[in-house]
Amino acid sequence: MTAWCGRLGIETRFEGGLRVTDAATLEVAAAVLAGLANKRLVAALRVLGVDAVGLAALDGGTIVAAPHARAATLGAVGEVRAVDASLLHTLLAQGRTPVVASIASDADGRLLNLNADDAAAALAVAVGADDLVLLSDAPGVVIDGAIVPRLPLADLDATLARPDVTGGMLPKLRAAGEAARGGVARVHIGAWNGPGTLAAILGGGAAGTTLVASAGRQLTATEDVHA
Repeated sequence: MTAWCGRLGIETRFEGGLRVTDAATLEVAAAVLAGLANKRLVAALRVLGVDAVGLAALDGGTIVAAPHARAATLGAVGEVRAVDASLLHTLLAQGRTPVVASIASDADGRLLNLNADDAAAALAVAVGADDLVLLSDAPGVVIDGAIVPRLPLADLDATLARPDVTGGMLPKLRAAGEAARGGVARVHIGAWNGPGTLAAILGGGAAGTTLVASAGRQLTATEDVHA
């Protein structure tokens, strides 16, 4: 998005980690995210034997959106209002893999640019996913110069309030929290490092941060730790 806006002479601005989407930026978002980027991903997956199907969030009413509460500042940015996962379930039952671009529409049919992390979190909850992976150019949540490998949901608010958690990590963590509260057991935040990245993240063998919905039961001093 930023690269294409730069090619077209469109200024890129962010507010609170969210892309400000004026009319020109919205056209680039729809063309790039639901078009070029989506189809490149679909093509690459199909070469690898994955029966991928490209969609946008608005297709089949999968995500119903509304203008963001800060639309006066952000422009044509949307918030998820509801999810209908029936189309996704149909495709998954057929052995197909949906590739969903974060372009939605409101009740009047106006296109809206969704934050991709918010869309992914909402879809993960709707399909009953156990794991959600949010890929970033950041290696994970970094506090005091070190990656936090494990973040209990109970510590999320305190983490969001820290001065060293800024920029795009803020909406990413908020989306991770929504997914965890919606029933996703583990939300992983990490950087793409080429083939094998997803397997490594899901297998616990890659650097990054995993937000866990439950801190788990803690042993007390009187319990047998070998039980």
